[in-house]
Amino acid sequence: MIIYNKMGMKKDGTITAMQSKVIADGGAYTAIGPLTMYLTGFMTTLPYKLPNYKHDIYRVFTNHPISAAMRGHGVTHTRFAAEMQMEMMAEELGIDPVEIRLKNAIHAPHETINKVTVFSCGLSEGVKVLSERPEWKQRGKSKQEGPIAHGLGLSGTAYLGGARQRGHQSCAAVVRLCEDGTIDYLTGATDCGQGSDTVLVQIIAEELGLRVEDIDIKRVDTAVTPCDAGSWGSRVTVLAGEAAQKAARDVKEQLARFAAKEWNVNPEDIVFKNGQVHVKGSSEQSMPFRKLVQIACYSGSGAVIVGKGYSDYGIEVLDFDRGEGNGATSYSFTSQLSKVDVDLETGFVKCTDIVLAHDCGKPLNPINVEAQNQGAAVQGLGQAIYEEFKMDEGKTLNPNLIDYKMPLSMDAPRIELIDIITDDPKGPYGAKEASEGAIVSSPPSVVSAIHDATGIWFKEQPVTPEKILMALRNKKNEGENEW
Repeated sequence: MIIYNKMGMKKDGTITAMQSKVIADGGAYTAIGPLTMYLTGFMTTLPYKLPNYKHDIYRVFTNHPISAAMRGHGVTHTRFAAEMQMEMMAEELGIDPVEIRLKNAIHAPHETINKVTVFSCGLSEGVKVLSERPEWKQRGKSKQEGPIAHGLGLSGTAYLGGARQRGHQSCAAVVRLCEDGTIDYLTGATDCGQGSDTVLVQIIAEELGLRVEDIDIKRVDTAVTPCDAGSWGSRVTVLAGEAAQKAARDVKEQLARFAAKEWNVNPEDIVFKNGQVHVKGSSEQSMPFRKLVQIACYSGSGAVIVGKGYSDYGIEVLDFDRGEGNGATSYSFTSQLSKVDVDLETGFVKCTDIVLAHDCGKPLNPINVEAQNQGAAVQGLGQAIYEEFKMDEGKTLNPNLIDYKMPLSMDAPRIELIDIITDDPKGPYGAKEASEGAIVSSPPSVVSAIHDATGIWFKEQPVTPEKILMALRNKKNEGENEW
């Protein structure tokens, strides 16, 4: 993508307007190109207040491989441009990078100029937490040791979760209660490495007061599992989680009626917790969950207890011409602090530390949230300083992992995650998408750190050693501080 960006800002740092134009190389086919291009502008109105906005997009057919979705779909490019331009203007006005973000950050509830609705937001809290870090307070001191220059960079970004875009939005769950007190859980939602199976099982276990190992999630088989639109748009925890929660509650309500009959109380007074079922406020009226299951399934004619649930958020009608519509159920916010070492003799960049202050609502599985943020941050690091897809008249010049550089384990920095806890009303237990936002926050944070080390603003990714050396040479010979 080639991005032209113009931003209006008052002398005190208040953003007043932005105009952008995006020209994208879409390859030889359309695929989901229209949606990608919509997303380039849809999310640019977050995470900062933007009262006036114009966005033009062009997706060009070329003799190149097809361009389609990747993590951070469409948002990484335009957020990088806007974030870097905001920092450049702040520097020119003499405003601190923390101050410029806090001045313009949105606060929930908030509706953007293009009808994006935010119900929870921890952006300001994240920026403040990072600004209190000792690394940030030492910024500007001892910036160089021999040829190695040190730099710190900050970013604040947002990403969508529970995508509600074109196409079907089916997301359902079936929970069958087995006679031995365990659960069979059927879902069409697929875990492709993000740990969603664990989170969905946790939701059911929490509702029924069981252990995670009591829940057996069945592999996807279209003959028996309900339909699901797929693992994209950070939608599984939010939407499949809602379906699982409703299905588990359906089972709980059916079981509660049997328990209420045993104890001659109202079903609403039955509590499920720690593998036990008891009457609220009465320790004597209690029995193991498994015993209640056996009563329900074997007493009299016996019952077959199956719960079902589905997400009913539905599809938001998006206006592709005006760029309006609330295309997600909720929005995560990520603030990132990055530390880099730049070798001024070779141009080599080493990102040594990343600190993420991440608002995913209430993290349902903190270990998963941390791991996913680590992966996303390193992916963003790859875009910022390593990965470059080289083409010449339709031919790929670097079609292997020797020539196409990606960050390996030895290139990964130390990463620390700080959970900024908010409570989003649209997600199960207040949860939102967890981690896709970190791929959006990495490039501007890392490139801002390179600027802090070199004094040069880089506008093109990746920032390779060759580009750094040429920019340093230009700065020395011609005084230019942009590349």
